[in-house]
Amino acid sequence: MYGIYTKQAEDGVSRFIAKTFSLPAANVNGRSVKYTRFLTTRDAVRRFINSEAGKDVGATMPPENELNENILEQLIRQRLVENIAGEKDISVSNDEVNEVFNEVAEQAASSTDSNINQYLQDNYGWNEENFREYVLRPALLEQKLAQTIGSEADPYAIENLLLAERQKPEVIVYLKFDQE
Repeated sequence: MYGIYTKQAEDGVSRFIAKTFSLPAANVNGRSVKYTRFLTTRDAVRRFINSEAGKDVGATMPPENELNENILEQLIRQRLVENIAGEKDISVSNDEVNEVFNEVAEQAASSTDSNINQYLQDNYGWNEENFREYVLRPALLEQKLAQTIGSEADPYAIENLLLAERQKPEVIVYLKFDQE
């Protein structure tokens, strides 16, 4: 476990152990952020940064600890959004996700890389379902939550709420990142 929680081991054995035992990277109000999800997301970010598409937009690889911290914080944020949205009976339907995916696919068809499936695989190592679940659904849920709790008087309401929730003791981080 030392190798996973302190060194963020990503070899095949560590991935197998993390998946088999459903090891958490963090816990948010009793709901875990799985270590396998952390690794999957980190793999996709690395792959994108090193891809032609990443180079085209000027993406550069941050230091490893910064990359790890950013990915874990984003996954914690997604879990916080899910929790708050659940409390407020806010959800995103498959139809909503499919509608946005179709819009993205339509935009991709008008670009130079018209095969969205190949684009996702080449640049993220993902298929359509991964993209829907890891990117579109969380983004749509956060957008709906922000619209529900936001107001013209406080355009940062969602950020303030998420920051307050992140500071609570019910958010437990298991991964430890060495400071470079």
